[in-house]
Amino acid sequence: MSKKRRIRALEDKDAIRELTARYCWAVTRGDLEGIVALFCEDGEFVMNDRAFHGRDGIRAGYGSGMPDPSPKPFIQNHVIELDGDRARGLCAVEIRAVQDGEAYTAAGHYEDEYRRENGEWRFARRRFQVYHWVPLRQGWVGSAPSAPPLRAR
Repeated sequence: MSKKRRIRALEDKDAIRELTARYCWAVTRGDLEGIVALFCEDGEFVMNDRAFHGRDGIRAGYGSGMPDPSPKPFIQNHVIELDGDRARGLCAVEIRAVQDGEAYTAAGHYEDEYRRENGEWRFARRRFQVYHWVPLRQGWVGSAPSAPPLRAR
């Protein structure tokens, strides 16, 4: 691989990592429009058995907006596979949240598909796989499902 292609790959991976970080910051701030803007026009967000299509669908999927206080997601263990102006990625997430006045802990992973639109990386598809979402006093229970396989290089 040429030096120019290696530099481009590093820049693309860094931009994608920042995309996922911007998603976390938008969730933390309760910024619904900020979240929606990170998706492609025809993007999709999937959680459990629910899928939201397009920016309007994603906006509607969040309903009346983010809860107050908003969840606090923390992304880690990011793996990105580039393919030109498209990419796929996996990243683990831990979430701190409050529901009905009680602290919750959650964990899972995102399976992402990214696409460069107008020079910017955006989510083409983001699927959230939940491992646990339980009251903090209870602690997390059960075991995490198998993580998705990574392609061998």
